[in-house]
Amino acid sequence: MSAVGEQPLLRNVKPVDPELLVGDLIQPGHPLFGVVWVNRERMSGAPCFYGTRVPIKNLFDYLEGGHTLDQFLDDFEGVTREQAVALMELARAGVLMELPRAQRKQ
Repeated sequence: MSAVGEQPLLRNVKPVDPELLVGDLIQPGHPLFGVVWVNRERMSGAPCFYGTRVPIKNLFDYLEGGHTLDQFLDDFEGVTREQAVALMELARAGVLMELPRAQRKQ
């Protein structure tokens, strides 16, 4: 992920139970850790905001539908402003196209 710098994207990554990271494609040390997590066992492998079951696609759907970022954050508890802003900056830089894909269970 060459477009992502060496610095972490978030200053404060909320802790989660280590069991929730088992099988996740975005592990500690990955530049996107704390922003996004991807696991085929969670939401059929859809990339979600880290620490939640909220697909990142929901943010873009909200914004495309004319809603504000504040409305999104009010409606999707657990997603932080820092995560949402980091995600939008990654999208602007084209980094999200490089997200690892979780394979669906057969």
